[in-house]
Amino acid sequence: MTSKDSDMPWVEKYRPKSIKEMALPTARLGNQRVKLDEELTNFLNHFFEERKRINKENKEIREFNRTVIEKEQKDEQQIPSDKAAVLLEGPPGIGKTSIVYALANDFNMEVIETNASDTRTRNALENKLKETTKSRGIMDFITESKEKLILIDEIDGIYGVQDRGAIPTVINLIQNTQFPIIMCSNEYKSNLQPLYNKIKRFEVHPLPKKEVIKIVQNVLKKEKITTLKNEDLELIIDKNNGDLRGVINDIQGIGQGKLEGDVRELILSLHRDTLEEIFTLIRDLFKVSSLREARNLTDKSDVDYNFLYKWINENLLTFIKSNRELANAFENLSLADEIFGRIRTTQYWGLLPYFFDLFAGGVALSRKETPYSKGFQRVVFPRYASGTYFSLTNVEKEFVEKIKRRYEISQIDFIQEFLPFLKILCGASRKQLKNVSDWLELDAKEKKLLK
Repeated sequence: MTSKDSDMPWVEKYRPKSIKEMALPTARLGNQRVKLDEELTNFLNHFFEERKRINKENKEIREFNRTVIEKEQKDEQQIPSDKAAVLLEGPPGIGKTSIVYALANDFNMEVIETNASDTRTRNALENKLKETTKSRGIMDFITESKEKLILIDEIDGIYGVQDRGAIPTVINLIQNTQFPIIMCSNEYKSNLQPLYNKIKRFEVHPLPKKEVIKIVQNVLKKEKITTLKNEDLELIIDKNNGDLRGVINDIQGIGQGKLEGDVRELILSLHRDTLEEIFTLIRDLFKVSSLREARNLTDKSDVDYNFLYKWINENLLTFIKSNRELANAFENLSLADEIFGRIRTTQYWGLLPYFFDLFAGGVALSRKETPYSKGFQRVVFPRYASGTYFSLTNVEKEFVEKIKRRYEISQIDFIQEFLPFLKILCGASRKQLKNVSDWLELDAKEKKLLK
């Protein structure tokens, strides 16, 4: 295995190269269950047959039009929309994009991918797609390059564009394309009805859990990862709600990490802080050029501040190489840790913005000399021991134990969800505080946590 392969995201490394290699999700066309591989294979074959026929007819029409007056000229033909494009609709991470790339490999085609939700106006969308979909460049004929397969992802994101002409623009592009188009969407959108009326819409469903487990076990076997048990895999799959991409990202982060102890507590912590978001956030954070950019990144994220702090601490050496820069970064981290200690002691959370600025902005902006890598940079998992994610105080630990007598709850859930809820509930009145305290049999120190 090359170092390039070891650094590659597993979702790309193990993306199927052929439709035959895939565990295909079930799909429906209207009310009828269909075999997606057969449907898409037939779609491409029929497209090329239709394009050949239409182009031949149009060549004859153009030759005819050159010989007659304008009012006697014939209109050129178009490939029918239902033979030019199809739509795959289903939740994120179930393999829609992988199906398109595998299909392209089987047909020796080049995938030209674009994202419809990235464009905000009709003109922007048209400019982005028309050259790709309408004609072949002269170099295509000179080099005899591969046929193109156009992938337009997140077509349902187009509903938010400022120009309402975006949908007619897409339909017009479909009618004039010289290459087959496969669109993907996450859900049904009523405003896309004009598009649905023109093309086939396949409803694609998530893979059954047993199929996801087979795929994940195969990846773990190839990566020689033995730390994850079957019950761990099932928990990860449940947390991702059938999102295979999310599952693979999670097992890569956990499998390549330096985890000590029981992995279950860590998996339970991933319900809010998905590894994919953390990976992206860490990489983006070390590209910022101002404290404002760093703040914007952390403000938008749902990743817990204490959790993120540990990730940044673990990955410093990946993104910062200069000794002088590392010294500044670790100095900022130590100051952030000191501030967080004061917050925990005094419960004065007004200091939290300074903690953020030092561990996120201060660390990222320490990078002044280390050049930015253009390639993929591997983000590694922090060294965690089970039960130490939040370094609970003795009072908090006793509180958790009393909660556990009535509910199955992790320390992560206690800090992130349960304790904030109880504070709001008990802050409403002294009577509520007394009722909760009596119910949980809290002592004076534990009651103080709820004030």
